[in-house]
Amino acid sequence: MKRSCAIGLATASALCCGTPVASSEITTSPGREGRVVIQIEGQLQPGDADLFVASVNKAKAAGKTVESVRLNSTGGRLAEGARLAGMIKVAGFSTSVSPGAVCASACFLAFAAGDPRFAGEGAMIGVHKASERGGQETALSDAATLSMARFARELGVPSPIIGQMVSTPPRQIAWLDARELRSMGVRIIRNIEQARSTPAVIATAEPPPDQTSQPSSTSHPSAETTNYSWNAFIDRAITVSTEQNRGSAAMSRFCKPDSSECIMTVAYLLGDGRRGVATVGQDTTGNITRREVCESNVSDDVRECVDWDTGRKYHDMKNTKGDWVQVAE
Repeated sequence: MKRSCAIGLATASALCCGTPVASSEITTSPGREGRVVIQIEGQLQPGDADLFVASVNKAKAAGKTVESVRLNSTGGRLAEGARLAGMIKVAGFSTSVSPGAVCASACFLAFAAGDPRFAGEGAMIGVHKASERGGQETALSDAATLSMARFARELGVPSPIIGQMVSTPPRQIAWLDARELRSMGVRIIRNIEQARSTPAVIATAEPPPDQTSQPSSTSHPSAETTNYSWNAFIDRAITVSTEQNRGSAAMSRFCKPDSSECIMTVAYLLGDGRRGVATVGQDTTGNITRREVCESNVSDDVRECVDWDTGRKYHDMKNTKGDWVQVAE
């Protein structure tokens, strides 16, 4: 786990992912061959991560190892979800959500930290943005959402799911379907006992969506967008930005009340040192309003942009306030 993201999330102890009601219940049950399964149910609250560690230590003291962590939570405190995720990741535990169970919001980080990850048929696993108490969005909650997205990225969550995480309002949940879960390596199971059996009885995984014709791992993102998918492009942009910024991608999100549009950007440097930016615009209902890729000149005052969906090219220029304004062709 990268320290930068863990610290960023820990500072948001008052922020929520979900509506906290009561602290979670952490119990253990017998697993295979004398091992134990730790079960976490209910809202994640301060102190739950410490209770989780106590359960792990108790199992070790009894000469037992932890087989997996089973989750059933609609969310809670974001910082606590991040702490649990870090512990699960470092310990190398697997995670699972039983058929019909729920794991959303802050719980999603803990689930994503597992290796491997299992989800029962009918399990509900979802993501959304962070918020203050009462579901309010503020500058602090926006910063926490970005930290959560970076942390999820480090946990191997694909960019399309991260996109839903940073665009879904706190009072809504983007529920992931089977194909999206498989894209992040989740094994779909018919019942929880299958998570303990051989891979032969696990449902056959489908290939990740929208991954054809990806750019090579050594290439830089380019405004010439016709060779591969948008999701593959964004995934590469985040990877390059993360490498260029000491483990934290240069991502930002802001909303413009005058146009009822929220904008998410990923910035990175091109191979020749010029600045590139990938932008996604969404309306208040989460529908995509625009997708574009821009590359600046060496002075970073003029840039060439491409509308991803139409292929139309145009130029932007900075005004005296430093804002980008489209120049008539």
